[in-house]
Amino acid sequence: MLSDPSATASSRRDLSVCLAHMSDPHLPPPTIAWSAFLNKRLLSRILWVSRRKHVLLPSVTAELLENIASHKELSALLISGDITNFGTKEEYRQAAAWLSTLPLTPVVVPGNHDFMAPISYRNSLAQWETWSDSAFPFVRFFGRVAVIGLNSALPTPPFTAYGRIDRKQRQKLASLLAKLGEEGYCRVVMLHHPPRKKLLPFRKSLINTPALSSLLRRHGADLVLHGHSHDATITTVEGTDIPLLGVGAAAMNSQNPERRASWNHLTFTPHEEGWQIRLIRRDHTGHPFSHMEWFSSISARQPAC
Repeated sequence: MLSDPSATASSRRDLSVCLAHMSDPHLPPPTIAWSAFLNKRLLSRILWVSRRKHVLLPSVTAELLENIASHKELSALLISGDITNFGTKEEYRQAAAWLSTLPLTPVVVPGNHDFMAPISYRNSLAQWETWSDSAFPFVRFFGRVAVIGLNSALPTPPFTAYGRIDRKQRQKLASLLAKLGEEGYCRVVMLHHPPRKKLLPFRKSLINTPALSSLLRRHGADLVLHGHSHDATITTVEGTDIPLLGVGAAAMNSQNPERRASWNHLTFTPHEEGWQIRLIRRDHTGHPFSHMEWFSSISARQPAC
C-alpha cells in the first residue's frame, strides 16, 4: 500500500517542538546592602543609576512575557543569562521568585552580570537549581529536542565582561553532543557569550571561542543560542555553518529593531533528512519582524573526521 505523503507530513508536524528564547531581562534590583558594592559592582551600580535603569524597563519585560504566554504551543522558555544586574544574593533570591511566576517552564544559564563578583554557590546558582543545574553543561529534553546549557560567566576585572567555557565543560559537552547526535536528537546549545569574533569587543567576548567552535564543528550541533550582545543577530558559530542566534535584551526600550526587546519563537520539526527549524523573531509587543526557515541535515550533523 502506498503511503499518503500529506499524512506523513502531518504526523511530523504533530512531533514539532516549539520553544521561546529570551535573554538579559536585567531585573530592577531589590534593596541591597552597601557592603555588596565594595568591588566591581560599584561601577555597574553607577551605570545602572545614571543610564541603564532608564532604558531597561520592567514594563517592557512584562509585555514581552505576556506575548510569550499567548502562544499556547510553546513548551519552555529558554533564558540565556543576565537575569540580575549585580549578581548579589538578594538579586538571586528575587530572580528565583520571578522565575517561579513565569508562564512557561524556564531553562536558565547565567550571564556576566550574574557573576559580576565572587559569590558562593549557596547564595547564587543554588537558588536557581530548579531551572538550571548544579553542574554544567546540563540537558533538558522537550520531545526529541535536547537543550544543552553551558556556563560562560565568571567574575572578571573592572571594565571587562568576557566569558569562558572551561576544559571540564568542553569535555562533557563533546560527549553529550556525540551521544545525542547518535540518538537523533535536535541539539540546541545555549550560553551567554556568543562563540563568534567581532560580535562584541574582545573585553566582552568569549575568550576561548576557537576551542568551543572547534568542538562544535567536530561533534555537531543544530543551533546555538546566546545573549549578552543585546542584538537580534543571525549569524553562524565561528568557523562553522551552525546557526547562531542572538536576541534583543528582554527589557530594552529602543527604537532600533535589532536592539529593542525581542524574543525568538522557534519551531523544531523532524524531517526525513534531519530537522526543519523555523524562526520567527517578535518584539515585546508580539510584532513579528523577521522570519527564517532552514534544514539541519543528518549528514551535516555527523561528527567531523
